[in-house]
Amino acid sequence: MIIFAHHTGEPHGILGAQLAATFFQQKLSIPTIVVGIKRDFSKTELLGFVNEHYRSEKRVVAFTHLCGRKDLIELIRELKQEGFSTILGGPQARQDYKGEPEADSHPNRFRGLKSTVDLAFQGPVDGFRAEHLSLRDTLFEYPWTKDIFLKVDWSNLYTFSDTLKKHEVQLGQVLNAIGCPYSSKVQTIVLPPPVNLRGKEVPEVKVRSKGCIFCDVSWDKGFHGPVERDRVIAQIEGLPELDGKKIPFELIDEYPIRLLGKLLHVVEHQKIRLSQINLVCRLDDINGHVSDLSEILLQAQKLDMKIMFASIGFESFSDRLLQYFCKGITFADIVKCVETLRRLKDRFGSHFLYRRDEGANHGLIRPTPWDDGETMQEMDMNIFLNRFFEDILPEHSTPLIIHHASFLGDWIREIESATGITFGRDGTWIEWWNPSM
Repeated sequence: MIIFAHHTGEPHGILGAQLAATFFQQKLSIPTIVVGIKRDFSKTELLGFVNEHYRSEKRVVAFTHLCGRKDLIELIRELKQEGFSTILGGPQARQDYKGEPEADSHPNRFRGLKSTVDLAFQGPVDGFRAEHLSLRDTLFEYPWTKDIFLKVDWSNLYTFSDTLKKHEVQLGQVLNAIGCPYSSKVQTIVLPPPVNLRGKEVPEVKVRSKGCIFCDVSWDKGFHGPVERDRVIAQIEGLPELDGKKIPFELIDEYPIRLLGKLLHVVEHQKIRLSQINLVCRLDDINGHVSDLSEILLQAQKLDMKIMFASIGFESFSDRLLQYFCKGITFADIVKCVETLRRLKDRFGSHFLYRRDEGANHGLIRPTPWDDGETMQEMDMNIFLNRFFEDILPEHSTPLIIHHASFLGDWIREIESATGITFGRDGTWIEWWNPSM
């Protein structure tokens, strides 16, 4: 079987998809590979490859990690029309299968993939069984627990642009926690309408959010706690090696610092040689563990490895926008965090990485629906006064993306219901910048 997914072509793996392929191979005896499809792929060549691959095999194909790409959604439709059984798994499988609420009475809303996908599978792959391959028009849900299948064959990944190419993974992932603890924080925020609808009698809307308001992870997974340390170590041991050390890997955990020092001590005791650990985390974890970070970096120096803050969720340098995002931080918290990073860099040098020119890409959401002269001036001034352009500011910001299964999706639908205004849809995304009166 092939599991198709989005891929940029960069040397990183796809943990969820590759883990699922490993499960199918080892637990269900179904030979499976993952094919990451680049954005510039040739559909003609890909369909030719698929038909050749399945020439004498049962025609079942799976998809995951679509990243909102309409071309991948269209590919599912085309393969179904050619007689393939289609499976959708991974993040938001349930929501993308079902579509938006009240889509029957609101023709502009995303109607879901029910007519395209034979089986949607929500949750960890552990619950999948061979008999599920024959199901049709079915949504199967399996609950998340901490005791899930976590073996990964890092050699089962390929990419496709105009031909199939073996992909050598040089950046892996290790699951340290399932979901984000901050997604448990319930908040209510009053959001004004988008700037382009000001003065058009569009009301403010009270929106309930769990965690960050733009996040779809809390809808999809929530938080189920840390993975047991011996299972984390087993994942690290399973990573490929380069020059006698494990390849760099991202430690998947929004709050990794508290347990990172203990993890490094176990790694040292078991004589596992690491090259680099990448952290993608919230800045309140950094601000709350400054002294722990110093100890962790001393340990990293001793082990001759690097710790990299690959992406910190700053998201905005405006207090008003941070409030709208339900980030739970202020701009003062951001300044405190950056000052800490700069001090640590001065002290630990090449063993500590966080800068843009070292490969980090920190979160900055821009444009947003609420950008006006006041917020733009505030952002630009804060960036200039704190010299963020030197080390923090990413090469490119990320426009605010509203997935239909997010709390901001509720915000848009509430505006539509209250006013009769409709917003465009682009696959699974809602175009907040594209209202029709």
